[in-house]
Order: sequence, then structure tokens, then C-alpha cells
Amino acid sequence: MEEGHSLSRYLPSMIKSSWIIAACLVISLIAGFILAKSQPTAYQANSTMIIQAGMPGTTFPGATAASTDSLNQSTDDVIELPSRTVLTWIYQNNPDIKAKGFTAEDLSLDIIAMNPSATASTILVTATATKPGDTVFLVNAIASGYQAYKTQNLQEQLTKARADLQTSYNQYKTQSDTLYQEILKINNSADPRISLLTTDRNSIIAAMNQVQTQLLTYPSTVHSDVYILQQAKITDVTSTSKGTTILLVTGALGFVIGLLIWLLMIFLDNRVRSDDQVPEKLGLSYLGGLTSNREIQAGSVSTTGLASQQLADIGMNLRLTGVLPGTWQAPKGAVLLVTSAQPVEGKTTVATGLAAAIARGGRSALVIDGNLRQPGTHLAFGMPPASFGLSGLLKTTGGENLDAAVQRSNIPGVWLLPGGTTMKDSTLLLDQRLPGILAQLRKKTDWIIIDGPPLLSSAEASLLASMSDGVALVVDSRHDKVAVLLRAKAILRSLTDTPIGVVMNRLSRRRRNPYFAVAFAEDAAFDATAPGPKYTRHGDTHGDTRGNGHNGTNGQRPEPVVAAPSPSSPNHYGAPVGPGPIRPISSMPMDFPVMQPNPNPPSPFPAPRRMDIAPPQS
Repeated sequence: MEEGHSLSRYLPSMIKSSWIIAACLVISLIAGFILAKSQPTAYQANSTMIIQAGMPGTTFPGATAASTDSLNQSTDDVIELPSRTVLTWIYQNNPDIKAKGFTAEDLSLDIIAMNPSATASTILVTATATKPGDTVFLVNAIASGYQAYKTQNLQEQLTKARADLQTSYNQYKTQSDTLYQEILKINNSADPRISLLTTDRNSIIAAMNQVQTQLLTYPSTVHSDVYILQQAKITDVTSTSKGTTILLVTGALGFVIGLLIWLLMIFLDNRVRSDDQVPEKLGLSYLGGLTSNREIQAGSVSTTGLASQQLADIGMNLRLTGVLPGTWQAPKGAVLLVTSAQPVEGKTTVATGLAAAIARGGRSALVIDGNLRQPGTHLAFGMPPASFGLSGLLKTTGGENLDAAVQRSNIPGVWLLPGGTTMKDSTLLLDQRLPGILAQLRKKTDWIIIDGPPLLSSAEASLLASMSDGVALVVDSRHDKVAVLLRAKAILRSLTDTPIGVVMNRLSRRRRNPYFAVAFAEDAAFDATAPGPKYTRHGDTHGDTRGNGHNGTNGQRPEPVVAAPSPSSPNHYGAPVGPGPIRPISSMPMDFPVMQPNPNPPSPFPAPRRMDIAPPQS
């Protein structure tokens, strides 16, 4: 099972990079097609030879072959014939080949030899040329040349053998003549030396006669056992095109190159491609994802279709994974920071869409534009820029009427606290003023969703995370590298102890089993060993040490396992399952006065609504 899982994690990268193989194959085929078209028409002709070992005139003592050796010899000759040594010899001994404009290198490219039959000792020689006449000439010249080459080699062996015997005969004759002269010098038949010399001379004469007999058995000439069975004729020439061969070769080469590049890309791909890679590569809980589809458009909030369903699942998974456990409702609402490692990853899409999903479940949601360097959350709601918003609230020296800064959106149950005017340095003001603002907002709404800045751009995102109850880290599956995401995780882990969950954006759509969420077990282990003050829930007597405006009496500590809904749990974003007291709709005014004129018209910012009470219309 572990092996299958380790292979399946590469499947998204394999699918995403598969175009590389197709591209290399197409490019190579186009190049092969162009190359094939540039090649002239070629002509081929065949000449057939046969090996007949042991035929008369092809053997001599010491070089006798049996007829059964023909098959083995034909196999050896097929290998020997197209060798550079043989073709060079043929080229040098046939001046007509050079006269036709061929070179020795041309012969190596244009000549092919093969055994057409496994039971016959035949050799098929094929020549290729650009003219029919040259093809016939070349194949016949090669066949005749190879026959001459083999004959010459055999003749050289015969000549050497005869020369060796002749040398031996001459040596014996010289010794015999020398002994004869010594016998004549003695000139005394009674001398015992004559008998000894005569005996030695007779032995030498016997050896000389034996060599002479052997020499007489050797023929003066010999012929190779290679016979030309059929020479090529002009009528046997066939035209052939190398286009198919070129296409096959270039296509195979392109496929191999594409496969190697594909494997290299998969090996070097260090992105989080699929949802099941989040716990493995990042060590974080996974809340859900948004697939790439046309329903999600820039400058709009996803309220219908597949995107809204996925956002609703993400909202529920916040509780199930322990990122935002328990039931959150005013006057103790939850604060969720939606951020990312880098800009343009879909933070605003997730934040606004999640708020809309919460409102559909009967809860109230407030979206805060926390990116004061580049405020733009209002664009998703189709609202004009606000001159007074969060930046204005932070700049006031005293209390300010939040109802005047909060705007009603075009989605029932969703409110917006815009960023207002741009602030290039808001860190200190956020640290000093935002906890009090969040404390007031928690009393008036169930969910506060902060559309925050990127984590790796400034300290604002980390500061907002320390004031939140949970963090949703949006990851663009197309671009984000694991190293960048681990850097963002390290910032959150070292500076805050807020539970973190990952939301994947622009995922490839799955047709089967699309739902997936997981609570990563090491979250709890990390929180238990993380240095610094802890924010303890379940009646923490030390209070809130994160400055998030919460009194520390509502909510639970995130658990590292997926939680199953209990009978007392809300059925959707905190809506009670069974009967219970109905919270009345009332307007809770802010308890600090307006310190300066507010150019935005005030809007009644209500307390949370029940599912059975109609929300106000814009």
C-alpha cells in the first residue's frame, strides 16, 4: 500500500507534464517529415550468392571444408561482407566503382548483406543508389568483388603452403648434394665413412621425395567457395523511399527525448499538485480545494454552482479538522484569517466565497479587508472604493462607530469592512487598535473573515494570524513550490500558535471521489512543544494572550483528528439541530463615539440572524 501511495503522489505531475512527450514527438515527426522530403528517391537491387563449401577447386590439403560448413560460413560471410576492410579492398581493386562517383564511405552506407533463409547458405546483397543503372552496377560489383576477395585470400593461403613445401624440398636437395660431394672426396670404397654418409644421404633423399609428393598434390590455383547465384538486372530495380524509415527513427528519438524530459520534470517538480500531498509535504491540515472552472470569475463572489459547494465543504471542514473547532456565534464570534504565501493565489475568492457560504447556512459573516497596502476586497462584491474603512478606524485616537465603517454587501447576511485608504505601514496600528476592534465585532457577528495580505510580503499577515482563531492558507496548485510554503509555515509556527489549514486553489477537477479533508496529527504535537505563551481555550483562566479580542471562554483547542458531528453540534455553521432558544434580531450599537466625520453613510450592522428569519435585503 505504501508503494502504491508513493507512486500515486506523482500522478498529478505526470498528467500535467505529459504534454512534453507529445510535444517532443510532434516536433520530431515534423523534423523527420521535412528531412524525408529533402531526400532524393532511392533505388535498390539485389544480387544473390551461395556458399558451397568443399566444391572441387575450392580446397587443398590443409584447407579442406565439408559441405556441412556452408551454413556456418554463410553466416560469417554476411558479417564480413559489409565490413570496412572488405569494402575498401573491393573499392581499391575495382576502379570502375570510383569512376561512377562512389566513395568507400558510400559503400558502407549503401550496401546491406543478409541471410534470406535459415536453411540455405545463400547471401542476399542489397545496394542502394540514386540511379537505377548505378544500383545494378554497384550490387554486381560488390558481389563479384567479394567473390574475388575470398578467392584471393584462399589463393594466398595456397601459395604460401606451396612456397613452404618448395622451401623444404630445396633445403633437402641442398643437403643431399652436400653429402654426395663429401662421398666423392673420400674416393675409397673401403672407407667406413662412405657407408655412414651414404646412409644419411638416403634419409635426406627420402624426406625430399616425400615433400615433392606433397607438393604435387597441391593445385597451382584455387577458387573460393563463394558463387554468384544471380546477378542483378535493370528490370529487377525497385524504387524505395527512406521517408518511412526516417519518420520511424525521428519519431522514436523524439519519444525517448520527451520521455527523459518528462521524467526529469517530474523529478524536479517540487510543487504541491494535489490535495493528498498537503499533509505529506507541508505537514498541515487540509480544508478542501477549489477546482479550475469558469464559474469563478474575477471581481465576483461564488454563490452558486460547484464553487459554492466546495466553499461550503471548506467551511464545515474548518470545524471538522480542528482549525476552528466548536460552535462560533455572537457575542463570541470566530475570527478566521485567509492568507497565502504570495500574492494572486485566490485569497479574496476564498474569503468572500466562504462568507457567502456561511450566510447561506443562517449565520452572519463579516469580511475585513486586511490588506491595507493594496485594499481590493470591495471589488469582489462589486462595490466602489471606500474612503473610510479599517485604515480610518486604526488612525482614530479614540473610539469610532464601527457601524459607520461596516458596509452591507449585495449578499444577504454578508457584511464588509473595507480597507479604506491605502496604508503603507500599518503594523503598529494593527497591533495597538485591531484587538479592540475585533472584540467589538465578535459581539455583533458569528464569523469574521479577514482577507489578509501575503505572508511573505510583510509582517501584517503574521500579526493578523496572532489575533485570529484559525488560519486558512490558500495555495495555488499551479505555481507554489514546497520550499516557499514551508517558509510560510515556519513563519506562522514560530510567531503564532494559531491552527492552520490549507485550501488548494485551481485544482484539476476530479470526476470521482472529489471530496477530501484531513486533520494533520502533528499540528497538536507542534502546538504542545511550541515556545512562547499559549492561548488556552475551554475556560482558560489566563485569558487571551494573542490580542484577538476574544475573552478565552469560547471555543476549544484544535484536535489533531477529524471530528465527527455530535447530536448537539450545529448542522451548518452553527445552526442548532434541535429546538432551542431563538436569538432575537437586535441592533447592538458600538460603545465608543465617533471621533471624526465619516464620509461613508452608516449602515445598520445587525446581530446574528437565525435561519428561520429572513435576512435584510440590500
